[in-house]
Amino acid sequence: MRTYLRVINPIIAAVVLILCLWAASWNTVEEGKFEPGGVLKGGFQTYFFAKGLFCSSALFILGRVLLVMTEKTEDRTDQAGKK
Repeated sequence: MRTYLRVINPIIAAVVLILCLWAASWNTVEEGKFEPGGVLKGGFQTYFFAKGLFCSSALFILGRVLLVMTEKTEDRTDQAGKK
């Protein structure tokens, strides 16, 4: 679980952010051109931008919180076992 929380979870959070930013930066399918200013227009581009920011930060923060909690729990069990 430590490997997942330290390595894989931040990578997944970055991939989610990149995918949502990519989806937010493209114009309609018919035009197929790259337009980074599409987020400022509103609509689906802004939705995907906000979703990417929220989901990736939530994944990253939750992973860090779980990592700290598991480390504290393991430290307590190690200290109890030594007594």
